[in-house]
Amino acid sequence: MRAYVLCGGFGTRLRSVTGDSQKALVQVHGEPFLTCLLRQLTAAGIVEAVLCAHYRADQVAEKLEALSQDAGLSLSMVIEPTPLGTGGALLNALRESPPAGRYLALNADTFLDSEAYRLAANANDDVLVAAWVEDRDRYGSLEINAQGRLLDLREKGQEGPGLVNAGVYAFNPGSFADAQVRACSMERDLLPGLLAGKGVGVLEYTGRFIDIGTPESLCRYVNDFHVKVMS
Repeated sequence: MRAYVLCGGFGTRLRSVTGDSQKALVQVHGEPFLTCLLRQLTAAGIVEAVLCAHYRADQVAEKLEALSQDAGLSLSMVIEPTPLGTGGALLNALRESPPAGRYLALNADTFLDSEAYRLAANANDDVLVAAWVEDRDRYGSLEINAQGRLLDLREKGQEGPGLVNAGVYAFNPGSFADAQVRACSMERDLLPGLLAGKGVGVLEYTGRFIDIGTPESLCRYVNDFHVKVMS
């Protein structure tokens, strides 16, 4: 199975740490964060990944071979000509490098255990992975029915504990076959379109989950998560 890794964002909130570097390539104990993420894909049985890049795509290109070797999977790259958002980046990559079958799509700034990717890869439906957090404020909350189907994606800012979108998806090859490549959001544009049709399943994941989008969360990853990942 192929994974499309969305790493085209500007990483504005992390600029005090990364400067003008690509966020997913931030160094964590001597290696890029992206290497650790790709290793989790390999551990889940994913053998091929496409990096969907825009901001500092030159840096991603420079490290492509090393990332592939260190993570143990085949890597290629698709560059957005202009910023397209999370949804547009995926649509652009699907056009430039079409999948042969079901595929994963995921954010490049979030760490999850390999089980999250395995869950999504083994599903038969269009699905997203949901993680339980104590504070949903930074994340998009989910409304789910009794059958485990997604009813609605809510904006960030919901308070208290609950399930949030972990930024990992699995789609069938025809799910966006008729979609035109355009600047759009995965959460606000592509997923609602699926909800209006055949729907989206939700897979509840109970493992580790953290994004590195802020200096505080990156520090937590460096000092806690990474140590555990490498032990």
